[in-house]
Amino acid sequence: MGCGKKLPPEAPLQVIPARPQPLRVTQEAEHVVLRFPFPARTVQGDTLTRLSRVTVFREVLPAPMNALPAPPPEGAMREREEKLFLLRAEKVHELGRAELDEASAGSEVVVRDSLYPLHLQKRLGKVFLRYGVRVTRDTNRDSELSPLVTLLPRIPPKAPSGLVSTVEEGKVCLEWSPPVAMLDDSKPVVLGGYAIFRRDEKEEAYGAALGFEPKAETFVDATVQPDRRYVYTVRAAPRKEAAPILGPPSEEILVDTRDVFAPPAPEGVLTLSEGSGNRLVWNPVLALDLDRYLVYRLEGGTWRKIADPKDPSHVDLGAPRTARYAVSALDRAGNESARVSGVDR
Repeated sequence: MGCGKKLPPEAPLQVIPARPQPLRVTQEAEHVVLRFPFPARTVQGDTLTRLSRVTVFREVLPAPMNALPAPPPEGAMREREEKLFLLRAEKVHELGRAELDEASAGSEVVVRDSLYPLHLQKRLGKVFLRYGVRVTRDTNRDSELSPLVTLLPRIPPKAPSGLVSTVEEGKVCLEWSPPVAMLDDSKPVVLGGYAIFRRDEKEEAYGAALGFEPKAETFVDATVQPDRRYVYTVRAAPRKEAAPILGPPSEEILVDTRDVFAPPAPEGVLTLSEGSGNRLVWNPVLALDLDRYLVYRLEGGTWRKIADPKDPSHVDLGAPRTARYAVSALDRAGNESARVSGVDR
């Protein structure tokens, strides 16, 4: 006969997807863009298997004048608000596994929700949009609802035009012309500023904005690296906000930061006659990418390079007192400054 205490049977562990968070919601031109991590874990922290779908819910709420979007509910209010949200919200996107793979960008899922119907109804700027996301495993193993994120969509400006660049040493200067109307062709243009974006030529997508320029149609990018090829675009926003509502992008512009800028020419070049030859001295050139100096001597009407010192001096042993010299600076990219003739002392 068996012995020992018998325990009541335990229900099998239910495998539930982890809550999708954080959920980030922004407006980009005529779309609301939702970003959240690709569902990969269960609530226990294990690898999620048999992922079947992700559902995006949206609720439309009235937006009183000058009202701000409410933060996601927390604490005791969260459960109540989520229940009410699921009763009132509509399913705007339901992504199966194939659609999820197509919507993935790295470790994120990116979903676009069109604002065109609200635009036709002339409701942009008059309603809040509140979004939530839920992950389902198999057919009915649902995750907790994501944080509820609220957005006040607005009509953004059209795209800026005429984007041009000027490349200087260590920086790229951009200029453009302002939008001529709002995205719905209305005027006057409501403009709070511009978001500037940059990517490497080999990259497909832009990251976060380099900066936000309030109302000025110029921007200086002093973070560029030499010998790179960058692509820039600019987008206008009706207001300066922590997460600005952006209109469509301007035409892209390709910028080559290859170093073609010569360093400053040496100053104060002196030729000092000594018993053993001639000594040349000059003031150091203050250039971050300075490599060395080039010393030339005039021979038969032609300047011939005789030395390439790292320091701002050179002794030409055995040279006649009547010898004539010139000195230039050379940077690491091979750009040479103008030659400066030595003055006898």
